[in-house]
Amino acid sequence: MRLLCCLLLISAAAAEPLPKDFTPLPAVLEPQPDDGGRKVWNTRYFRLDSDMELRPNELARLSQVADSTAMVVKNYPLPLFAPPEGLRSRIAIYKEGRDYVAAGGFAGTAGFYFSRRAVVLLEGEYFVEGAGKGLPPNYNEDIMAHEVVHLCMHRVNRRLPQWLVEGIAEYFSCAHSGGGRYSFTDIDKSLRDHLRSRLSPKDPGIPLQPVADLATLDGHQWLEHVTGIAQEDRYQAYATALLLAHYYLHGGEARLEAVRRALVDEKPADLITPADGPKIQEAMSRYWRSRGLTLEFPAKE
Repeated sequence: MRLLCCLLLISAAAAEPLPKDFTPLPAVLEPQPDDGGRKVWNTRYFRLDSDMELRPNELARLSQVADSTAMVVKNYPLPLFAPPEGLRSRIAIYKEGRDYVAAGGFAGTAGFYFSRRAVVLLEGEYFVEGAGKGLPPNYNEDIMAHEVVHLCMHRVNRRLPQWLVEGIAEYFSCAHSGGGRYSFTDIDKSLRDHLRSRLSPKDPGIPLQPVADLATLDGHQWLEHVTGIAQEDRYQAYATALLLAHYYLHGGEARLEAVRRALVDEKPADLITPADGPKIQEAMSRYWRSRGLTLEFPAKE
């Protein structure tokens, strides 16, 4: 643990704290007894189990992405790190999609955080080299990073609006550059490139969801909302959440303090009301226009 002290030297009082670049430490994989036919390993932070064969380099990569994500979340200058108490947090890999869904994964996804059981579920074929089911490079690792952030924030997620839970997870996914490496030195560029690659590779226009539609959703409502969107457009909700998280994390000390309070307050936070939507959309659009993104919110009906 003493190594963590020098990983990210940050001032918690800064208005816009930015962790330094992070290079992952060597992978840790300690074999454990099989559990019901599943291979089991302990990483620095997690129990990793799988019903499929994984090559040593694949195991090392998964371990590094998971542990690096935990280290970065733990050292970020907000009280985000609140994993489940007691047993090691679990990451479970399934070879077959039907088993992934039976365990609680959501059909059509590569990874899913099943909050009721505090476990990250991964559909294995997305994460095995050469079987990426058509995903561009690093997308699978970014998905894993997103879900691991949810697991690391397990005990505070319920206090936050779901747009912030998803937005923070996607924020770390943006900062992830592959193999457990993270960089926050130019987060605006990372965010811009992330959104362009996923939504609009050849066009600065970024289609989004109305802020008012996301403002008050809890976890169940979020899932219902997202599944009600055409599959090819679902990332628009996560992109909107990402931009809202950035709006709060990099919008000055008052907004940052509002997030800090939400993380320690026992009552669920109410950071945005539907009535706030138009002015926030205008502020975000103005900010990103000079940074290479044209935010496209649906016209008001």
